[in-house]
Amino acid sequence: MISRGDVVVLKFGSSTLVASGGDAVNTANFDAIASSIIDLHQDGVRVIVVSSGAVALGRRQVSMLANRVDIPSKQVLSAVGQHHLMSLWSEAFKRVNSICGQVLVTKAELSTRTANLNVRDTLQAMFSAGVVPIVNENDSVAVDEIRYGDNDSLAAQVALAVGAVGVVLWTDVRGLFTGNPLVKPDAQLVTSIPGNQIDQYRDYVSGSVTRLGTGGMVTKLDASALAAAGGIWTLIVGGVDLHQLASIVRNRSRTMGTMVHPMVGLQDGRTRWILANAVAGRVICNIGAKERILTSGASLLAVGITEVIGEFERGDIVRVLCEDIHFATGIVRYDANELKRIAGCRDTEIEETLGYTTGAVVIHRDDMAIV
Repeated sequence: MISRGDVVVLKFGSSTLVASGGDAVNTANFDAIASSIIDLHQDGVRVIVVSSGAVALGRRQVSMLANRVDIPSKQVLSAVGQHHLMSLWSEAFKRVNSICGQVLVTKAELSTRTANLNVRDTLQAMFSAGVVPIVNENDSVAVDEIRYGDNDSLAAQVALAVGAVGVVLWTDVRGLFTGNPLVKPDAQLVTSIPGNQIDQYRDYVSGSVTRLGTGGMVTKLDASALAAAGGIWTLIVGGVDLHQLASIVRNRSRTMGTMVHPMVGLQDGRTRWILANAVAGRVICNIGAKERILTSGASLLAVGITEVIGEFERGDIVRVLCEDIHFATGIVRYDANELKRIAGCRDTEIEETLGYTTGAVVIHRDDMAIV
């Protein structure tokens, strides 16, 4: 159940807000969402909207770029469409006697701890002022978002930043199915997924996209995994009248969508930040190191490391694995090249190998999040 004071993040894709082909705005959906959010406010639930749609709306206004797929063109479309998108949200909330405000963020702003806290403080101040936050990645400068389409992940990252209890990823279908229901009529809705078993369901989905948006069910599972590690549930749902949104959020009915359950209880702010910002680097440790970390609260030492994968700098956040299982994420104290040289070294051997040392600890337990 949703409790008074809880925060929920609602993410809506381009195809929900802009009619097929990008030729018309789906005003009815904007109004239904705004009305549902006001309904949730009556229960004391605070809502953050993560909204796609800027690029799709830009196509309507800059026809010469409508079919272009290069990054600069999409950045132009986003810059033009973002203003239109916010005017649509503003008008929708005005019709229910409320106001909303725009929050544009980039991955960089969510990846550094100080900036992450600043975003959180801004959102909380908006709650206090009775303003509904409309969040989007700043597409005009955030190249990766336009290229890969990760507003699903952005929703999870925002949820982690503010300590939301849940994320709703609204889609064109009822949830995750065991196959494409348009191709396989006998495909069944998956109603419940344990957060630590998400990978088992990836074979059901493909990276399909629409002309209006670049997200698919794959990105929704990725976002769900990120949220689950931080103790946040995710509901993948859609394909029904948006006027049911408030009821769906309240009840999280198993017949309405796919519920991805958190792996753990809601984590503290620093832990959530660590989980949300891991880079591509991976550190592989032996079973003894893993057991000491999990059972004794130990730090990860150089002597317990068997392999280093990827490139990263000192201070980056990396994943820690043992026997192909990702069990922790943390802030590393050596860069990848240094760590490759001292993997397996005892404390006294590190300085001999590198000519200097910052200690035997590679990831301190205080800088580590268990997943």
